Amino acid sequence: MPYVIQYLRQEEKRKMHVMKNQVSEQQQEQQRLPQRIILTGFRATGKTVVGKILAQVIGFHFLDTDQKLCQRMGCSITEAVQVQGWQYFRSQERALLSELPSWEKMIIATGGGAILHQEEWQELRRGSLVVWLRTDLATTLSRLALDQKTDEQRPALKKQEEGQNPAQEIAAVLAEREPLYRAGSDLVLDTEGKTPEELAGEIYGTL
Repeated sequence: MPYVIQYLRQEEKRKMHVMKNQVSEQQQEQQRLPQRIILTGFRATGKTVVGKILAQVIGFHFLDTDQKLCQRMGCSITEAVQVQGWQYFRSQERALLSELPSWEKMIIATGGGAILHQEEWQELRRGSLVVWLRTDLATTLSRLALDQKTDEQRPALKKQEEGQNPAQEIAAVLAEREPLYRAGSDLVLDTEGKTPEELAGEIYGTL
């Protein structure tokens, strides 16, 4: 009987040792991760899909800033812009970005124009890994044409309202924003020919 008790005690110690090692490994994993991973890029680059996959892999929470803004405004982005104008939407976007530096263990998919808020963006970069999902003009146009969310969540920008067709508008906006995306990111990934799972894997591989 004493031998049985001794064996059980030893087995319990062994299990506790294994559990402590597992906890230590998990703690080390969390410590080496950034507080946030920010996904940036133009419309229809896959930020939301990639972000959700990455959040599941890492165990972080996921936030889509456009979806969050729609919840706060009580309407779609298109409705907000049509009624209140782009200035109103950008002010709401700026306010949300200013909150995000205090959020931790988050994967955040930002709207295509969030990069325009440079002061808030630079603050958000502290403690974050910023990933630019880059897509060429032809692919962007193709994805937007197929995306059912385009009309509701992606209203025409000012340039298109002044008479440019969608391709001209997107080309002009990309030319304006690409230097900001490049300067405001830590990692650049081209999305052509890659699945969301592959892109999420590439990001995870850099951590």
